[in-house]
Amino acid sequence: MLILKHVEYEIAGRSQLESLLLHLRDTTSKVDGVILKDIYFKKDKKEFILFLECENEERYLEWREICPPPSGAKDWYEVLMTKEEHFS
Repeated sequence: MLILKHVEYEIAGRSQLESLLLHLRDTTSKVDGVILKDIYFKKDKKEFILFLECENEERYLEWREICPPPSGAKDWYEVLMTKEEHFS
């Protein structure tokens, strides 16, 4: 299952991005079944999207408890299922 975690927040620069990525790698390593695949940025918006591979939605929510969004940021997520998961 894939999770697209949207975060409405502006990352100030490369240094803050590198710090965020280190933090994300650290926190995802603490929850089995959650893997950070990449980070993407919306064109012309103060928003980034984390591309996560998760065993299930419950694992994602477990991870979110230890890695909430930055203070003041709005976040939401989408669940994408494979055809096998959808038609199981």
